Amino acid sequence: MEVKYVTLDDVRRMLDSLSKEEKESLLAEQMKKLSAESRAQVLGLSESGLTIITGSFISLNSDVTVNIQNASGFEPEALLNALVQFRKSERESK
Repeated sequence: MEVKYVTLDDVRRMLDSLSKEEKESLLAEQMKKLSAESRAQVLGLSESGLTIITGSFISLNSDVTVNIQNASGFEPEALLNALVQFRKSERESK
């Protein structure tokens, strides 16, 4: 009986062979399974001081609150980048 095992490099090669759409689908599915803390760490937000709560009303921290309603052109990445830059500038000014 032969025992097969998959290494981390094997997984990377398999992921690299997927199309963009397949990667996005797989990553979205896996991200949903992570805790909020793990998602923040994966997205690079763990050191940002931001807390994200899903829903129509999002309180990011004591300085910033964002309320988004029916925004078809909303770009979350742009918002998060702006908030990270805001946080960095706040730290540098202290």
